[in-house]
Amino acid sequence: MNKLINEIADSVNQVIRGILVKDTWQTLKPCDVLLVRHDYNCGYVFHKKAYAHLIDSFGDLCVKKSLKVQSVAKSFSVLTGTKAQYSPVSYNRAYAVIILSGLAARIVEGKCRAAQWTDSRKVALWCDILDKANPKIVIGIQPDKYICRAGKARGIPVYDLQHGVIPDEDRWYGSIYRTLTPIEELPDGFLCWDDQAVATIAKWADQKGIRAIKVGNPWFLRFSKEDPDDLLVHEAIAEWKVCDNTRPCILVSLQWGMKDSYPDIFFNGVLEDALEKVILDTQDIYNWILRLHPVQIMGKERKTALKYLTNTFGKEKAQGWQESSQIPLPIVLRQADIHITYHSTVTIEAAWMGVKSALLNQQICKEGKLESCYAHERTIGMAEVIPMDSEIIKNWIADTLAKGSAKTTANDSSHALNAFIDEIARRCRSKEIPREK
Repeated sequence: MNKLINEIADSVNQVIRGILVKDTWQTLKPCDVLLVRHDYNCGYVFHKKAYAHLIDSFGDLCVKKSLKVQSVAKSFSVLTGTKAQYSPVSYNRAYAVIILSGLAARIVEGKCRAAQWTDSRKVALWCDILDKANPKIVIGIQPDKYICRAGKARGIPVYDLQHGVIPDEDRWYGSIYRTLTPIEELPDGFLCWDDQAVATIAKWADQKGIRAIKVGNPWFLRFSKEDPDDLLVHEAIAEWKVCDNTRPCILVSLQWGMKDSYPDIFFNGVLEDALEKVILDTQDIYNWILRLHPVQIMGKERKTALKYLTNTFGKEKAQGWQESSQIPLPIVLRQADIHITYHSTVTIEAAWMGVKSALLNQQICKEGKLESCYAHERTIGMAEVIPMDSEIIKNWIADTLAKGSAKTTANDSSHALNAFIDEIARRCRSKEIPREK
């Protein structure tokens, strides 16, 4: 009961904070590219502004091609206007009115008709937003069915930019969940990091005429290329140093929502008991870097995560890990020797940079519910599932460090990313993005 009450309280607080943000979507001006992101996508701060590392990096590349870029913050975000890159506009109040009206309609019209009305109004709101911005393309992080339907209605393609692992078991990307989804509710294309993600989506997207394109990870690409004109990259490299001594550096990537998803395993809601013991036992041998998820930094789990880390490892370490969690991941991985996680997407990015990962989620094992997760990384020896046993984890760390660093697996996909942005530029001239694969 307490858990339910806390969840309801967190949701209500989020809505209230969002409603206090004035709607500004009406101020949108015609643009070439419209970005759509949530506060939770903002894992970095650049020049005192929240920065969505993936989606805003894409926007920066578009600007370099002289394209006009604007941004929309998804429902109940508060990092809007001058607080964030590209001054995202808000539609929180309009969205809240639709939700509240829908709840009232359930009393009069019934649940089914009220839901239909609510859906239609959400689509209409997005149609109004698109009419204001009149973009040639929309790029979002998991754009919902309302954005997709509005895009179809206005003839504006909507693309989903990959932000995490894409396994067959995922409800957003897996074929078992998407095969029967109406085309109107799906993006026109998916911008993927690698061939594995493309293959997973293509299983169902090809037959629907939806594109799955490998463009790489825009955030990682800018750090690998290190363009002398990229101020963000050069300032980040100059400012941040992770490890300050010669001890091996071990990165631990945390996930949010673990206590709810795995109540029998995550009693503290943040870190597995076995890994906690390893960190406490070896903190004088290794440099441990615990990287919090953005939701644990700015979202509803912030208090819980920081309280746990402070009580378990001390205030100084907790504060240090909170700060290091906002360092660009490519910089952290340059200094990390190995990586441990339950099932974070950092496993993919670590492999790109030659850093091996230990996965503690036993469902990723063969015949497990998440068997396809990180199949490529496990096949090439850059990741392996190990039991949640403190002694086994210690042995894995020692053995992996003894083997030394591995080769990087990253491929330079900057040409593919630039080619797609060139497509957008051509659409701006001809008003039509080619549909060929």
